[in-house]
Amino acid sequence: MSHPDPTPQPFWQPALKRAEIWRSLLGLFLIHVAFFAATFGIIVAGARLIGATPQGIVAANTPAKAMVFFATFLGYHLGLWLVVKFLHKRPYRSLFGALGRVNWRHFFFGLLAAWALSAITTALEATGLLPLPKGGAIETFQNLPLNVWIMFLIPALALIFIQIMAEELVFRGYLLQQLRARFSSVWIWAVLPSLIFGALHFDPGTFGTNAYFYALHTTVVGIILALITLQTGNIGAAAGLHMANNAMLLLLGNAGSMDGLSLYLTTPQLDGPFVGTSIMMQTISMVVAFLIWRHMTRQKANATTIDVEELQNPPKDTN
Repeated sequence: MSHPDPTPQPFWQPALKRAEIWRSLLGLFLIHVAFFAATFGIIVAGARLIGATPQGIVAANTPAKAMVFFATFLGYHLGLWLVVKFLHKRPYRSLFGALGRVNWRHFFFGLLAAWALSAITTALEATGLLPLPKGGAIETFQNLPLNVWIMFLIPALALIFIQIMAEELVFRGYLLQQLRARFSSVWIWAVLPSLIFGALHFDPGTFGTNAYFYALHTTVVGIILALITLQTGNIGAAAGLHMANNAMLLLLGNAGSMDGLSLYLTTPQLDGPFVGTSIMMQTISMVVAFLIWRHMTRQKANATTIDVEELQNPPKDTN
């Protein structure tokens, strides 16, 4: 009786044929050329369409402006498609993994896991069990009428999905595949891209000193998502975790920070100690949750290996 190989093709398999450093660096450059060109065109066209200024689009403080802003991430998808097709001679779908498709079961597991972790952390903060300093949200108020929010909900979710998939396919798709196909060191294929990912989220103008904590948080999350992607062999779980985080913006956002599609807004002091400590607590909880998941999946993998070995080599009857 034959049994399937428990080890699937590695996530970086599609990148093996053309993983030269010069090719990967050129590809990353061209992806961003396409992204910035498309962003300029979408912002200019969107501003004219809704009667706003290009600078107003970046503020994303109305539903229409926010939707135009999220639409700019289509530029990443365009750049990725062009680069992998013509520079690497492989299909766009290869960025999802060796199977060439998103594992939706992994996606929804990541979605639910992220929401569960957020709910637990929020509950602990609310009960005072976590050592957070005073100075949290000053006020929470409704930003959009419910009927308007519902009208924009489906297209907003679609655009956020486009945005998170763009970031995942650049950092945990293209870069992770290209670097892992060339290097075995986790410092190169996980830590280095995640440092870049974290640096792109560094915003001292909004967060003040807390910008360092936020950049550290996104760096750590990037490393975790890279490890999850390699272990699952698919972009699905990382995309689900990312989608859950960004979709929560639709329910509760921070006033003055891309708040155009949020049903409710809160007014925390983003550069204050409460927010900084909260960010670090979220980082720690994410690491702990990942370590628990990693331990559980390794135990399951070991049990599966033992079961397969027993099937292939059944114990001899000593009677």
